[in-house]
Amino acid sequence: MDISGVSKSNQSNENIKSKASKFSSKRAQFYSTWFRQNFSIPNNIIYYILKNPKSAKLYQKMIQTCKYFFIKNPIIVIDSRLYFYGENQWKVERKLYDITKVTCKFWITGDLCIAPKYLNINKNMNKNIVFSIIPKLYKCAPKYLFIYNQNIFFQDLSFFISSAENIDFTDACVKNDDGSNVSVETIVEIAFKAKVITFGRRFTITSKTMKELLKIPNFLKLDEFCMLDISEDFDLETFYNYMKKNKTTKFWFHFQNQISEAYKNRIETIVDEIIATKKFYYKPPFFTFDGIDIGKRETLNKIYYLPLNF
Repeated sequence: MDISGVSKSNQSNENIKSKASKFSSKRAQFYSTWFRQNFSIPNNIIYYILKNPKSAKLYQKMIQTCKYFFIKNPIIVIDSRLYFYGENQWKVERKLYDITKVTCKFWITGDLCIAPKYLNINKNMNKNIVFSIIPKLYKCAPKYLFIYNQNIFFQDLSFFISSAENIDFTDACVKNDDGSNVSVETIVEIAFKAKVITFGRRFTITSKTMKELLKIPNFLKLDEFCMLDISEDFDLETFYNYMKKNKTTKFWFHFQNQISEAYKNRIETIVDEIIATKKFYYKPPFFTFDGIDIGKRETLNKIYYLPLNF
């Protein structure tokens, strides 16, 4: 028997126990040394302030000033990239945590990525991570929001999306309480601060989607709008008319394989017009579908990324 190996193993276990003991000791010490302050303003006002901090920055200043505020309203502010892989698995930057061991709630102000641990679509993956983590959150105000292969109710989405500037739905399906799918325009309408939005499959558009999008003020201010797997329901003519006067948003569209030949021909006609244009007074979009001429696609891609001065 390798006695040295056993010794190292035992030593490793002892180190783990020692660290856990130190953590437990620090936690116990923290909670044992706080006491109620004699504030110069009424207690009911203090209680309201500690339960309703206006910002994460203010809350952090409060708990740094007096641990009483943390004891009465324990929140951990996360201002770096946070990944949720499952109900109890999450990672801040590259460090893994077991969320079941944390009794505090979280105030998210950094990037938020919600996705299964392994980004391989399969029938066994957890598609309800979003629903499971909401009880853990105090507030959620990410700048970048990425949701991958998830089912999410619209009422829950509003909890995550209102502050996001860059939003990416990849294989994410947003549903109403009755189980029906929420349309693209309804989602865009609550993305008040968005600058970039990407819809990658499993989203719902209708023949009215483009017209409805044009009624939404924040849609008209987007820097970039991307949709993949677009069906023939998309109103191409309404988009074309808007395209010719659009100087704000870069549009990137990928269409389904199932679109008709007539629809493909209309796309190619628009592509030909863009390629033939010498000077642009609008932001040229990018169109693609399986079967489009490769040379045209490459030329259009170059035009799409050209800097434009109106």
